[in-house]
Amino acid sequence: MRSDVVVVGAGPVGLTAAVLLARQGLDVRVVERRPEPVTQSRATDLHARTLEALAPSGLTDLLMPLGRRVTAVDMRSGASRLGEVSTAGLRSPYPFVLTVPQCATEGILDKEAAQSGVSVHRGVSVRSVREEPFGVLLGVEGLGALRARCVIAADGISSTVRSVTGTAFRGHTHPGLWTLADLQVSAASLPLDRIHMITSRRGLLVVLPMHLDGWVRIVQHHPSPATHAFTVGCPPDGTQGVSSALLQEAAARGWTATAQACRWASSFRTHCRIASRSTSSHIVLIGDAAHVCSPIGGQGLNLGLRDAATLASALPDTLAGRGRRDGLAQWRSARRAEAWGVLTRTHLATTAWTQRSGPPAHLRDGALRALLTLPPARRRFAESMAGPAPNQPGSCANPGTG
Repeated sequence: MRSDVVVVGAGPVGLTAAVLLARQGLDVRVVERRPEPVTQSRATDLHARTLEALAPSGLTDLLMPLGRRVTAVDMRSGASRLGEVSTAGLRSPYPFVLTVPQCATEGILDKEAAQSGVSVHRGVSVRSVREEPFGVLLGVEGLGALRARCVIAADGISSTVRSVTGTAFRGHTHPGLWTLADLQVSAASLPLDRIHMITSRRGLLVVLPMHLDGWVRIVQHHPSPATHAFTVGCPPDGTQGVSSALLQEAAARGWTATAQACRWASSFRTHCRIASRSTSSHIVLIGDAAHVCSPIGGQGLNLGLRDAATLASALPDTLAGRGRRDGLAQWRSARRAEAWGVLTRTHLATTAWTQRSGPPAHLRDGALRALLTLPPARRRFAESMAGPAPNQPGSCANPGTG
């Protein structure tokens, strides 16, 4: 089988790239090792610049009714309030964080892919990747040989394409483990219309509003193996044990609520890594296949979606031989610049927020308490979370560097 483009990975990033390219007349095929789409909420936060990047395609309008608009981040150290950051002043048509469950995002993209003529093959695995003079030959278990003029690897942190092409994934794994649960709660002691970041001697805990009234996600960082009984993946005692433990931890930090239901719970480690190269002659890495960062700030999915949106602007002309011959190189340079910026900021934020005591924690609290009294500092925090503004290097309105 031959295609203009084969996208490896049918998550939000891969499907977005596939839809936007197919709408421009390219023959696009998607291969995905999972037999079915995800059913969990997983990555939920969509920031202002991502919504701007998706708006011309109409995807933002499709996603808006499915999400909740969140406009504030409340920061606390124990019972002491450090300050608040509001997104309401962003210069954007979307001055908020839109929380949409990943399963709903993928559902929208699946429908758009079908309407755009994208062939999506699930339950098949890439086994080999070979670059040829005019394209790529993929060996796909369950499909056989696929030829494409370009392969887009959007197959996540454990990318098969990145691995079999020998591309290094440089960086480190953050210490500790994270657990999360999506809970329906009542009688909450703090408002459910904003994000709460609460740090203490017990570690960092984050409460995020979800798309349905009364539902929140609680995320906790466990600094060392001795402080938790969970392992990576689905916790052995199921969702009930995790939700009870997280509510107890929240109560110890001053956030109390009564759990009504638990929809999903998990545990995971976080990483700060970037691929040694994001493009070769006919292969492009995007999303978590190209870079992965801490979940603080909800940047990972947004970075990947902006990869997809900007690539869809640059790739068709490159394949057709139109425009500047270095268009894809400009795309790569701009995207790596933004990725490095996001990885740096999220690494620093993770390091700061996971300090539990001593001089580093006191320095963090004092600095935040002082900075968050200043409107320019609050505005800068909001802009950093939203993503690069138009005409900044790496932004979706300025995908090139010159």
